[in-house]
Amino acid sequence: MFAWRNALILGVIFMAVGTAYFFLNGHTVGLDVAGATMLLVLGFAMAFVFAILLRGSREL
Repeated sequence: MFAWRNALILGVIFMAVGTAYFFLNGHTVGLDVAGATMLLVLGFAMAFVFAILLRGSREL
């Protein structure tokens, strides 16, 4: 039903959004490094927790 690839894809999506947000935000008044950092950390955290939950439920 679930696969470890889903956990990685979920994390990569948020990390890609965070990276895009960092580079596309340069044209505004100020550079929002905190927002990009939080999106990158969110991507890593979601992938990590999803993988741990799948491992605990023996779905991996």
